[in-house]
Amino acid sequence: MLRTTYLRTVLVAILFCCLPLSPLLAQLSDAERAAKKEELQHLRSRIEKIIAERNQVRDRYSEVQSALRDTERQIGQHINELKQLDTQLQRQNRHLRQLSHQQKQLQRTVEKQRELLGDQVRAAYMIGRQEYLKLLLNQQDPAVVGRTMTYYRYFNQARQARIKEALQSINELARVTRRLEEEKQVMQAMRDQHSAKKLALEKSNQRRAKLVARLQQEISSKEKQITQLRQDEQQLRAVLDAIQDTLTDLLPADKLRSFAATKGQLIWPANGKVDNLYGKSRHKGSLKWNGVLIHAREGNTVYAVSRGRVAYADWLRGYGLLIILDHGDGYMSLYGHNQSLLKEVGDWVEANEAIASVGNSGGQQTAGLYFEIRHNGKPANPAKWCAQRRRQG
Repeated sequence: MLRTTYLRTVLVAILFCCLPLSPLLAQLSDAERAAKKEELQHLRSRIEKIIAERNQVRDRYSEVQSALRDTERQIGQHINELKQLDTQLQRQNRHLRQLSHQQKQLQRTVEKQRELLGDQVRAAYMIGRQEYLKLLLNQQDPAVVGRTMTYYRYFNQARQARIKEALQSINELARVTRRLEEEKQVMQAMRDQHSAKKLALEKSNQRRAKLVARLQQEISSKEKQITQLRQDEQQLRAVLDAIQDTLTDLLPADKLRSFAATKGQLIWPANGKVDNLYGKSRHKGSLKWNGVLIHAREGNTVYAVSRGRVAYADWLRGYGLLIILDHGDGYMSLYGHNQSLLKEVGDWVEANEAIASVGNSGGQQTAGLYFEIRHNGKPANPAKWCAQRRRQG
């Protein structure tokens, strides 16, 4: 620090002495954008109304599920915020390392000049203001005097430029480094804060899940379980009907390969062991499984199986944090029990784009992705559509 202060003083002394908004939306008019926004809001309102009406008959169980829903929504939100903070911290750390490297290079360069600059300061002090006059008096040949003065003037100008540049670099680098250090501390504090909130929410979620488990004991009979599952399925069908009624022919045919043509070519939406439950009995009752369960590690990425538009992205009883993609021509894909959702209603996604992360929302005991494919509301066997395993990564 003392050497830096001294060097900065030397540089100042020498200088003083020597100085004499998406492309698709952009193409839409304000009226068209407003119409699209109103269309999506209408869809949200219809779905919320359907869910509210069906939840009214749930009584105490509905209250617990509502609390569980709010908790898992918040957990998903904070997980996304933590991921964003981690990315920002990594980017700032890289920037800080780059600046530190630049600072070291500058310090080495300036250090090499330090002795020379010190000699120049001492020489300038000894010569004083008569430096030019002495040069003139010590030379007899006017041509030599002229060249000497020209060289001396050029040397001083170059020296001034280097000194000024070095001073600016040192000052700017110090300022940026301080700012990045401050921002890094703020970001770290924010990440610690969100980590604490996430931990508290997870504990709350565990307490709610235990309460749900106790209430489920009250409906432990096969008949009551089937009634529960049937109500969840009816609610999902009502949501899908609302989506179809509102988002009719939403995807332009010229921009989308027919989803039907992808049958047998899709990649599974997550890494993990696929448990093909489709068509199997649920709790040995009349209800059947409509999809598959992919056993995967919590937090693993969930990908869209094909291009589409997000028609639903929220918590739904029996399915947890659920995202539904509309692929056009009546085809939809459903991804349930997620830990967090990365997309919102109305977002367009491409095939193999990240849309969520694997979780156990909806009161599940183990992590996994529940996946369905439907055509005009009717379930289809996902194993006949997805033939390729997703690469690890």
